[in-house]
Order: sequence, then C-alpha cells, then structure tokens
Amino acid sequence: MRRLLALACAIVLVDTVFYAALTPLVPYFNEEFGLSKSAVGVLSGAYGAGVLVGSAPGAYLASRAGVKVAALVGLILMSLTSLAFGLADAASLLVLARFVGGFGSALSWVAAFTWLTARAPDERRGELIGIMISAAVFGALLGPVLGSVAATVGLVPAFAFVAVVGAGIALWAAIEPAPERAERRSFFAMLQPILQPRLATGLWLIGLSPLLFSALAVLVPLELSRLGWGAAAVGAVFLVSAAFEAAVHPLLGRWSDRAGYLRPVVAGLLVSVGILLALPWVGNPWILGLLVLLASGAFNATLVPGTALFSRGTEKAGMEGALAFGVTNFAWASGYAVGAPLGGTLADLGGDALSYLFLTVVCLLTLLMLRKTV
Repeated sequence: MRRLLALACAIVLVDTVFYAALTPLVPYFNEEFGLSKSAVGVLSGAYGAGVLVGSAPGAYLASRAGVKVAALVGLILMSLTSLAFGLADAASLLVLARFVGGFGSALSWVAAFTWLTARAPDERRGELIGIMISAAVFGALLGPVLGSVAATVGLVPAFAFVAVVGAGIALWAAIEPAPERAERRSFFAMLQPILQPRLATGLWLIGLSPLLFSALAVLVPLELSRLGWGAAAVGAVFLVSAAFEAAVHPLLGRWSDRAGYLRPVVAGLLVSVGILLALPWVGNPWILGLLVLLASGAFNATLVPGTALFSRGTEKAGMEGALAFGVTNFAWASGYAVGAPLGGTLADLGGDALSYLFLTVVCLLTLLMLRKTV
C-alpha cells in the first residue's frame, strides 16, 4: 500500500509542478512574446481547459483499457508537452503545450485516484486521499521554484528535467501491479448515479473549493500590491499558505473518516464565511496575508471530505472508479475555470466587496443545501 501511495503522490506531484511553473515566467513571456494581459490569461487558463476536455476521455480510457494505460498515456503526454513548452518559440505553441499538458494531467490524475482507492481500506480512504492531495499541493509549491530556475538557467534544461522525471515515473507505473478491469457496461448508463443527492453534493463540494480559492488568488495579490507589497512578498504569502494547506489535507481526511463528511465541511464553510466577510475591510497587508493563510485551510475543507463522500457513494451505486474520478476531475476543473474570471469580473463591476459577498452567499447556500441532504 505504501508503494502505491508513493506512486500516486509522485504522479500528481509532477503534474502540478508543470502546472504551477508558469507564474514566475509570466513577466518573461510578456517581454519575450509581447503578450497582453488577456493573452497571458489565455496561456494561464489553457491548462485548466485541457483538464476539462480530458476528464471524460481519461475516465473512458481508464475504464476500458485500465488505470495503468491511462497513467502511462497521461505521463507521456505531460513529459512531451513539458519538453515542448521549453522549446516553444511562439505564444500559440506555449498555449498548445499547456492545453495538451492539462489533457494529459486529466488522464494521469484519474488513473492515480482510481488506482489508490481501489486498494485503500475504507476506514483510511479519506486520509489517503488527503495525503495524495497534499502531494499535489507540494508540487504546486515546487512549481514556482522550477519557473524561477527556468528564468535563470533557461527553459529547455529546466523543463527537460521535468520531462525526464515524468518518464521515470511512467516506468515506475509500468511495473506496478494494477487492479483488474471491471466488467464492461454502458459508459453513459454508469453516469446516471451522479444525479443522486449525496453524489451531487459530493461533486458540488469538490468544485466549491477551487471556486473560492481561485477567486481569492486573483483579488488578493492585486490588493497586496496596492498596499505596497512586491511580487516576492506576495509569492511568499501564497507559498506559506500552500504549505499550510498541504499539512491540513490529511487532517481533514482523518476527521472525515472518523466523524463523517458533514462536520469538517460545515466547520470549513463557517470559517470561510467569516474570512470572506472580513477580506474587503482589511487595510493591513499582514492581516490580509494571515486571512489568506486561514483561507487555504477553510476554503479547502470541502475538497477532501467531498471527494471521500463521492468515492464511497459511487462504489455503493456500482459506478466504476475510473469514471467516478473522471467526474471528480471535471468538477474540480470547472470550479477552477469559473472562480478566477468570475471573481475578477464581479470586482470590476462593484469592487472586491461584491465578489466576496457573492462567494459568501454561495457558502451560505451550500450550508442550507447540506441541511436538506443530511
């Protein structure tokens, strides 16, 4: 079990390293290719778009060909696009590389989650999912470091290194025993259980976490800059927050294993409401940084319990694990894709307060929904 957990963590870690490496390179690409802010937004969002598009094919491939095949295809795509990203000499090629990398990530994440949960004891499922998500967060910590190194030593050697690591993990996955494929059933018929209230609730909780935090990640850096903090200080705030998030995920998993999904989710939502109501009125960058730190735990309190809830529910409903985590991937990517542009648009219309107020209402409605589904 430990070796499989290590493999699953390695898969998601290398994916998120490639995903998160872009942030420090934005000024470089802006100068090198003359990108506008909207073009930078397209480049940044291309990865998430790839995850959205790849979620269904990833689930289908893992269901039909097995999790090992899906993991290998995803890792190979990630490795090739990492190398292509380092070699690209046009903005359009950068966008394409990010998109295909996101597509490959959708395949490998579905495979890793399915592989792990197929062998995980039910009483430890939430904990193991939390550890795996923490590995992804650690990859998000390493990503900006890789981007900074790439800006110093060059894109090709830095991203070629990621490609080599990805290839090594693919070889590891190739020799790891995989669970037997489930009996073939109609792909679309197996989607019907997600309409059940508990499963739909799990999906909403999975998508809510990135919805909240991606909006925060757009608004807070701009506010910290307005308050006089530079890029290094802003980066440090989110670096520390990501480290805190990585530590919190396994604890949330254990809590949900022992007490059920409801208690950690409700606690997280209540704290989230308090943070969202406080954010528009903070004029001190240190206090704002502290709120970001707290938000990294509270906003993500729905993710691990929601994933565990959905995983258990799909098993009882007879849905294949690969398909279940393909849907999970889609829910997460949807929240991420919607949160950032929605948060920025509402802030342009009525200031940051309007954006935070909207997210507060979303949290309160979620609490109301939970009362009706218990």
